[in-house]
Amino acid sequence: MIPQTPWIERRFTFDFPLGMFPVIFSRLEGSIFRLYSLLANADEEICSLKTIGWSAKEHLGHLCDLEDLWWKRLQDFVQNKEVLTAADITNQRTTQANHNEKTLEHLLELFSMERQKTLEAIYNFDEDLLSKTSLHPRLNQPMRLIDSLFFVAEHDDHHISALSNLLRKPLG
Repeated sequence: MIPQTPWIERRFTFDFPLGMFPVIFSRLEGSIFRLYSLLANADEEICSLKTIGWSAKEHLGHLCDLEDLWWKRLQDFVQNKEVLTAADITNQRTTQANHNEKTLEHLLELFSMERQKTLEAIYNFDEDLLSKTSLHPRLNQPMRLIDSLFFVAEHDDHHISALSNLLRKPLG
């Protein structure tokens, strides 16, 4: 398979209409179900194995860790901040969290709970709020709140893909 582009190398164009909000919302909500489905029969020990990069549990834990950042950025938009809260690109929180010592059930519940909080907050956002713009600090480009939500969905997909590849067993 073609190697996945590292997240830090991704570039984005945000030129889609606000009418994409229901699709983006569905993707954000769907991450919960995709993770549960992917990990339903996963082995705790295998999910803790580190080969190259993070283990499956560390990818899942990282998604949990970043829910706090996504929430802060939502507040940044609501409060009309010019620049969004910056991410820690060293991922220190994930590195120090010992996610491999946690159960998949605990990590899935944590992610679900935190994501549900965000979903409930954004469900009734209107066009004015979704159109608010702030500067993304790493990308150094303005983004609307809806673009930020798309960015989160893309980040979910990035890690769900990596997690899926770690769990894939070769045929034969």
